Amino acid sequence: MRFVSPLLKHALYPALHYSGWLDRIMPSCGYTVVTYHGVTPTGYSGGEPFLDGSLVHQQTLRQQLQFLKTHYHVLHPEEFRAWIEHGRQLPARSVLVTCDDGLANTLTDMLPVLEGESVSCLFFITNASCGDHPGMLWYDELYLLMRLRPLTGPDLQLPTEENANSSPAESFPARWWNTVRRASRLQADARAQWMDRVRIHCDPPEDFRSARRWRLLNISELKQLAGREMSIGAHTRSHPVLSLCSNEEARREVQESKAALERALGRPVWAFAYPFGDPSTMGEREVRLVREASFTCAFLNVQHWKEAGRSHPFALSRIHVTSQMTLPEFAAHVSSVHVRLQRAVTR
Repeated sequence: MRFVSPLLKHALYPALHYSGWLDRIMPSCGYTVVTYHGVTPTGYSGGEPFLDGSLVHQQTLRQQLQFLKTHYHVLHPEEFRAWIEHGRQLPARSVLVTCDDGLANTLTDMLPVLEGESVSCLFFITNASCGDHPGMLWYDELYLLMRLRPLTGPDLQLPTEENANSSPAESFPARWWNTVRRASRLQADARAQWMDRVRIHCDPPEDFRSARRWRLLNISELKQLAGREMSIGAHTRSHPVLSLCSNEEARREVQESKAALERALGRPVWAFAYPFGDPSTMGEREVRLVREASFTCAFLNVQHWKEAGRSHPFALSRIHVTSQMTLPEFAAHVSSVHVRLQRAVTR
């Protein structure tokens, strides 16, 4: 698919979009779920394209929401919940908007756009946002710290992975991801202690990161978000690669994410999103644990998971919106044309 994607992105999808053809296509299941990971904060100049590619600009978000409102029925999360829990019929061409991770810029930079377009979003939050000083996502911080200094020394050693392929010539993102996977094998408290040692070892300058770009919501900000017609779902306790956790730790990550958010917000938390959310980071065990934790449904971060299918309530597919996604490409994803072509090519 990667060999034809430039042709699709720059030729076929614009032709289909501007002709209006995509606007008449029904999504595969009659509905679509899109997911964001935050908005580029005003005044932020960037610095790590590999990580910043998960954010969109305010104007891009506004343009995409306006497109959805024009051509689709944008659901309130409670409408989606009623469909899942009670079988209420969804309007044709429905779209649910979601957002993962709970960055503080979802309140400062994303919420004004959502409210301006009268769109309600389902936000997936980790337990870090149930406290006053949440910091940033540990694996994002690890990326920035590893850029400063290689992780050497006996106190920074991590569990090894079976059949792991690594070499001195591998790219920095690959080395980082291998480290994320190995750190995910630690229990959450042990991983937090390991990250403390990494910070001491790397000795970052005070201004090495932008708080407005990287910081997570604190409890006060989370309550503000929940009080503004936005819905809150769980995204595990500490956002590890869930499939690499022990059975006990994986269960704790799922169950405590629900319990902590419900205590903090005083309302039921019915939806879950798998961290990273692709077939390499979760599987049938994780689906079972989420079901056992009494969630109503759970979301992937990909458009297709062959083990469950598109309509499995605990493996619901989503479109991951990136900074490089053009509006015609966005339209092709929302209409399911992209995933249909992808399946046709890979058969």
